[in-house]
Amino acid sequence: MPTWSKYNTLFHSERFGYFLYNAMSNCLIQVDEAHYRFLQLLESEPSSAGNGFDTPFISLLTEKHILVEQGENEKLLMLKQYKKNCNCYGQRDLSLTICPTLACNFDCSYCFEHSQLDKAVMSYETIENLTAFIREKAVSGKTSIIWYGGEPTLAFDTIDTITRKISASGVKLENAQLVSNGFLLDEKRLDALDDLKITNIQITLDGPQETHDRRRKLLNGKPTYEKIISNIDRLVNSSFTGSCDIRVNIDKTNMDAFVPFRKDILKRYSGKKISVHASKLKTPEPWGLRQSEWTDYCTQLYFEHDITTKSLFFPHNNETGLCVAHFNNMYVCGPYGELYKCWEDVGIPAMTIGNVNQKKTVENPHIQAMYSIATDPYIHEECRDCSLLPVCSEICPKTWLDARNGNLHSIEESCTHYKNHLSQCLEVFYDIYLTSETSKMLLNKPVMPLENNGYRVIAHNTGSTPHPAA
Repeated sequence: MPTWSKYNTLFHSERFGYFLYNAMSNCLIQVDEAHYRFLQLLESEPSSAGNGFDTPFISLLTEKHILVEQGENEKLLMLKQYKKNCNCYGQRDLSLTICPTLACNFDCSYCFEHSQLDKAVMSYETIENLTAFIREKAVSGKTSIIWYGGEPTLAFDTIDTITRKISASGVKLENAQLVSNGFLLDEKRLDALDDLKITNIQITLDGPQETHDRRRKLLNGKPTYEKIISNIDRLVNSSFTGSCDIRVNIDKTNMDAFVPFRKDILKRYSGKKISVHASKLKTPEPWGLRQSEWTDYCTQLYFEHDITTKSLFFPHNNETGLCVAHFNNMYVCGPYGELYKCWEDVGIPAMTIGNVNQKKTVENPHIQAMYSIATDPYIHEECRDCSLLPVCSEICPKTWLDARNGNLHSIEESCTHYKNHLSQCLEVFYDIYLTSETSKMLLNKPVMPLENNGYRVIAHNTGSTPHPAA
């Protein structure tokens, strides 16, 4: 006899009506009141499924694992864990984050890096060995790179040399991204970006001039805003064919400035390939935002200002890894050839997994195992008991480890925000759905109104922007 899945969440939104969410199938269903009352009955008396109420609806509940047979959830969890392991350990394409230097020309008040005064730049010998490492690891012949630091533009010639070496080795460099403070992006560097296969630049501006200059100064204490804006002006009028993302690191001291700042920047660069997004700054209280505060802030951004925060409002299936730390063929490389599994470990000797300059490049595989296996929620009892396990894939591995090592104020900060804010986030997602549905109707494309059957699937197996079901 089928039972009510523990991965179900029934909720009533005063704004939008009645909903059922299932984390196993990552499915959101909207229902009318009659179907909602029936679902409430099913939750307490699963045997009611056999009373003949709306047979197609019962079939949908079975298809989406809302009603499950004995042992079904366990089998599905095992399958999801298997798919996740295959995706992480079977990755053939190589992805590298390369720090050609850890030096930085900025002295940001919140920077987590420990080696910004280390002026070393990757040596020619290390570049040669890094190229050999890339050739060995690029099993499929495809490689992507993120240039990081420190400030990578301080070693721009090294970026050029490594790119040419990779190309000459026969490895196909698919694309590259540059994460920069933007201060040194002069005309010469901008003209070289396309040749370096750089398709995207991320530049940090923490708000309008007064706010930014208070938070992101040069090492000598001088301001940086005007120079960065001037360089972005130059960027959008250069030969560069890629895009630029402006990241605004948000905490309690600048959160109110984000909306007008974003509006001004988008107006200034209207028609250009420029985006502006808010990013929660990893900084402790009292200035750092807790997970619940960040979720409330992003919800407010949407409903009051129509600003959508990427990957926040609809869960992702837990069948892939999240970042470098999870994937077998992803690495972070420092200027001395040292290898890491997390961007935030750069410059911390105890967290190196090896070095490209050594014959045995990976000497500390236990660190890889720690990030890939110890942070796997499927092997932890408290996670397996959670009704959101199938969709908690956005958890940062380092944050997860820090929480369990006692380095976070609350272990809840390492869990998915959906644990306490699922209905809140799904309301935003549904409102985005309504906007998409309205656009579809204006184009005379078919939609499925709730009134037709008394229920409709809004989204399933996705974390992307919803598209109305026909």
